[in-house]
Amino acid sequence: MYRRKEKLYKYLINTIENNKNNLAKSSTLLNRIRRLFLMPSVSDEVSTGRIFETESTIFVIGAKLPLVNYSGKRIVGLTTDSPLYRLFKGKKNGDEVQYGNDIEHISFF
Repeated sequence: MYRRKEKLYKYLINTIENNKNNLAKSSTLLNRIRRLFLMPSVSDEVSTGRIFETESTIFVIGAKLPLVNYSGKRIVGLTTDSPLYRLFKGKKNGDEVQYGNDIEHISFF
């Protein structure tokens, strides 16, 4: 599990660094991602700092991210005031959630 999180972290950092000219406030975003990925998971629920995936998407809670794809899935950064975050807040590893027209399963990194 840690290895997947580390690979995703490196991918995001490289993607943002390679697109600095196209991203406003890229240094702020890089610092935020570094803090989120180093943050220990203190809860067994979806909350700030949690990285999880469903069948179609990888979610990073706590940072708004540019459009990025990784391993055939899109990566979505959610802030805690996002309406979509409310759908996942409090969910646990293995929980089902209706996302769009599909029912998907949450898997923590």
